[in-house]
Amino acid sequence: MIRQRRFIVGIVAALVLGLGLFALSDRMALFGGHGRAVDALITRNITARGGAEAWNSLESLRLTGQMDIGHGLHVPYVLEQKRPGKMCLEFVFNNEKAVQCVNGDTGWKRLPFMGRRQPEPMTQQELFELADAASIDGLLFNSAQRGYDVELLGKENINGRAAIKLQVTLPGDIRRWVYLDQETGLDIKRETTRILRGEERLVETWYYDWQETDGVLIPRRQETQTEGEDETHFLTVDRVHGNPDIDDRKFQMPGSGGASS
Repeated sequence: MIRQRRFIVGIVAALVLGLGLFALSDRMALFGGHGRAVDALITRNITARGGAEAWNSLESLRLTGQMDIGHGLHVPYVLEQKRPGKMCLEFVFNNEKAVQCVNGDTGWKRLPFMGRRQPEPMTQQELFELADAASIDGLLFNSAQRGYDVELLGKENINGRAAIKLQVTLPGDIRRWVYLDQETGLDIKRETTRILRGEERLVETWYYDWQETDGVLIPRRQETQTEGEDETHFLTVDRVHGNPDIDDRKFQMPGSGGASS
């Protein structure tokens, strides 16, 4: 049972790593290899996903759907994001709600299925793994100002489609890899890493079924696989709600001063 619970935590972490995708902005100064080519690629990606104006109009975002946590178990989830850098993921397992929230540079969690029914601060590693998902604008927004280096690495074949590979290097030499469909400009795949049982593992996420809601395109299905595991896990987006009213207290850890429980 303990092993299964830890397995679920790992799957959720891997799926959330793939969620750090949403919305790009043309308000950026990219640098690194092939800067002008990279700038053109990102601008094309923005246009393909609805355009900067539509995305910049979003101050908050709510996604709901189903999440595959392994062993044939699918659970409902709600992901809420709000500027700047706020995110909460909630899902129900064994009739109890688990919560993982990021509030800027801090984070907290409540995981009843792990026996942790009281809110507690996230570890630095957990906060690191969720940080990408905390931004509505995604990984490339204001990359230069955030100290990110974006490089064009070349072309690869991803599931039979020609893709352009970008490398994003964050402070601390933390790297992410984004693959853009050469034909459509949309994201096909993303690679990142996470620490699992003391070892760094590659996490691959594929994006499918792009659909438009309120002028922006969001992939309605993602599939994630962690290096060393045979099983692939999915997450669906069944409903998109742009600019929902979300109280800032939602992202604060209960008991930390004004936070909701």
